[in-house]
Amino acid sequence: MIPLYLFHVTAVEHSESALWTCLICNIFVVASGIVFMYKLFTQKDVRKSGIIFAIAIVINYIFIAIFGDPFDLLG
Repeated sequence: MIPLYLFHVTAVEHSESALWTCLICNIFVVASGIVFMYKLFTQKDVRKSGIIFAIAIVINYIFIAIFGDPFDLLG
C-alpha cells in the first residue's frame, strides 16, 4: 500500500523501513518546498529556506539511489 503513496512502482522489492524513510523524506521535501515558495513570493529572506530545500532534495535523491534502483530517479 505504501508504494501507492510514493507514486512509483518498480520491479525492485523495497523493505518497509526503506519505504517509510523515503515517505518521510518526501513529506519533508514538499513541506520545505512550500515554505520556500511562500517566502519567495512574499519577498522575504529566502536564503535559509532555499538551502534547506536544496539539502532535502539532495538527501531524497540519495535515499532513492541507495534504497531503489536508477529507474526510480527518472520518475
